[in-house]
Parts: sequence; C-alpha cells; structure tokens
Amino acid sequence: MRYVYIICICILLIILYVIYEYFQLECRKFVHYDLDRGLGIKAVVITDLHNKLLSAKDLEKIRREQPDCILFAGDLLVWDEPDISKALTSVKALAEIADVYFSYGNHELRFKDEHKEEWEELLKKLPSNFYALDNDHRSLNDKVEVYGISLKRENYKKGRVFDMGDENADVFKNMPEGRFNILLAHNPDLTEYYDRVMHADLTVSGHLHGGVVRLPLFGGLVFSTYGIKHRDRGLYEGRHVVSSGAGEHLFPSRIFNRCEIVIIQL
Repeated sequence: MRYVYIICICILLIILYVIYEYFQLECRKFVHYDLDRGLGIKAVVITDLHNKLLSAKDLEKIRREQPDCILFAGDLLVWDEPDISKALTSVKALAEIADVYFSYGNHELRFKDEHKEEWEELLKKLPSNFYALDNDHRSLNDKVEVYGISLKRENYKKGRVFDMGDENADVFKNMPEGRFNILLAHNPDLTEYYDRVMHADLTVSGHLHGGVVRLPLFGGLVFSTYGIKHRDRGLYEGRHVVSSGAGEHLFPSRIFNRCEIVIIQL
C-alpha cells in the first residue's frame, strides 16, 4: 500500500509541474552559451515562436542583454493560421532591440504556398532591419556573415530520408573570405548536408522543440524527422546550437522542457 501512495504522490507532483510549465509558456527560460570566439558579439537566438507573442517580461530580459543581433532560425508562423498579427507584433518588438536575421522554417515554406496574400502582406510590413534570408546571406559587420538556408518542403516529411544532392546551395557560392560564418538552418537533422555545402563556424537550428517531453538521462521523447535520436536541444561540437524553441505548436505544453531563448557570446 505504501508503494501505491508513493506512486500517486509522484504522479501528482508531475501533474503539478506540467501545470506550472503550461503557465510558464510565455515566460521563457534564458539559456547562455559562451563560445569565446573573440568577436565581442552577443547574439539572441529565437526559434519556433509559432505566431505567439513575446511577453513584456521576455522582451525586457532581451533588452537587458543588449544584444548585437537577433538570430531567428525559422517558424515564426504557423502554416494554418493566416492571421499574422501576433507574429508581426513580435517581429516589430524584436527589431526595436537589434537587427534580426531570419531564416525560413517548414511553417514559412508551407505558409507562403497556401496563403500567398497574407505572406506578401507580411513581407511588406517587416521592419527595415528584419532580414529574411531565403537562401541568402547578409553581413552582420566586417567580420561576420549570416546565412539562411531554406529546404524543400518534402525534406520535412517524417519517416523518409531525402537525397540532399539536388538542394539549392547557391547561397554558399562566392562566399566572402576571412569571415566568421553563421548558418541559420531550421532543421537540425541535416548537419551532414550543411557541412558538405558549408562548414559553418556556428550553425543555429530549432524545429524539434527539444523533444517536447524530456526525461532525465534519456532526453527528448519526440524523435527527429527520420525516427532517430538526434540533436534536439543544446550545444553540439561547440558550434551547433539547437534551441528547444520559444513557442509551442500542436502539443500545448513542454514537460520538463521549458520554452527557451538562447543567448550566445561570440
């Protein structure tokens, strides 16, 4: 009988923690990585906001960090939510703090195909210092270049491995020499492809939401696109940052896996 009580108490504690995390969805955890690259640059990393508003508390925390740039690695939107007002509000608030460098995620790729008018409206309303890098790149300063790679929609389908040999990698041709190269690549599964076309000094990804549910020692329960355990949250090889994301989609909670905003010192 004692074991039954212990099990019930454990279940109750888990339920209470899940409720706590649910109400913390709009109060993100801030994670810091000091990569010590000698560039004197502080970058804020945001992914997977999914048409959510950033809270006033989160925006104030970002301001206090005094970032030199904001790196947004995909999924600002949700493909089946044509009302983009929340996304625009978040975008404008971020652009008031620092220049924003944005790459497309799977939701942007689908959204622009299925909601063409709303997509064009979004592009017209973006702040002038919000740079949408759709297989494109832009200089952050005379030492740093930021690249954004867009995959094909089919490369996000679960359970299938696609030949990446035909992907458009024109963005990596005629690269400026002697720069520190940052790659915004939404899907963390394709690191072999990213390294083949460009061995970036820093790659920033999201997409897997940290595995959604995380267990001690094991990590995230939601596996990658290809059904394997892969990079879902953290710093890998000292040059690949994978964020668990700043928003939620489909599954309305993050069990032992708070929404996060990442701060990188370079």
